[in-house]
Amino acid sequence: MAVHPVPFFSGALFARMSCFVYLPPSYEAEGERAYPVVYLLHGMHGCESSWMSRGSAEQTLNRMMESGELRECIVVMPNDGGYGQGTFYIDWYDGTGNFEQYMIHDLVPFIDANYRTIPERTHRFVAGLSMGGFGAFSLSLRNPGLFGAAASLSGALGSAGKLPYRDFSRSDWARMIGPQQGEYAKRHDLSLLSEACNAADTKPALYFDCGKDDYLYQLNVLFQQHLQRIGYPHEYAVFEGAHNWEYWTLHLPDALKFLEKRWSATDRS
Repeated sequence: MAVHPVPFFSGALFARMSCFVYLPPSYEAEGERAYPVVYLLHGMHGCESSWMSRGSAEQTLNRMMESGELRECIVVMPNDGGYGQGTFYIDWYDGTGNFEQYMIHDLVPFIDANYRTIPERTHRFVAGLSMGGFGAFSLSLRNPGLFGAAASLSGALGSAGKLPYRDFSRSDWARMIGPQQGEYAKRHDLSLLSEACNAADTKPALYFDCGKDDYLYQLNVLFQQHLQRIGYPHEYAVFEGAHNWEYWTLHLPDALKFLEKRWSATDRS
């Protein structure tokens, strides 16, 4: 079986967690070989099995590796931390949970310690859908030394600091990021994070796409315009489709092809 459930302990959440790990076809036979890793994040209301049970991720990975479109790699599908309707993969301001620390200080080291990974940012990527698209960009932009690239499908790429007051006050955003214009909120603002990374030597490569009928489409357009204004290198694509599993299943290969291009560029450098 290419995909198997893996339990592990999170010190950041002080809880037993689990993820699903996809091992490429040659993993058992080639005992000395090390592999790149992709972390594939689910969206709001989802869980660690969502990409497999609803997004046909295993079939997509098998097909792309067999055709040569994607090199063999390990793919890790974690839970977002399991709190409420979704954690957005960040440490919550109100202390509810250290959901970013769980990802970068528990999950990534566990995977590198227990599987034959290439433990370098150039071979460690993160991707996700909707809330997971935000998570992929947030984790990579806040930890550019850990992730070499990030991909978002239909990502929630807006800024909570720019939400209308009524929308902000009626949601969990204040619990997640504190005062809307506070310093903690700014440290989790994708626009500000991308500006900071763009000024640094190390920046993750970014890919994102969205369907024209998606309710998050305008947020993706605005974020792409922001990246253009600041000159941040990125790839952005628009397709037909809405915010649903039909779209994400169809376009997961586009995100994976982008990651393969990044690996190929690394090979040539």
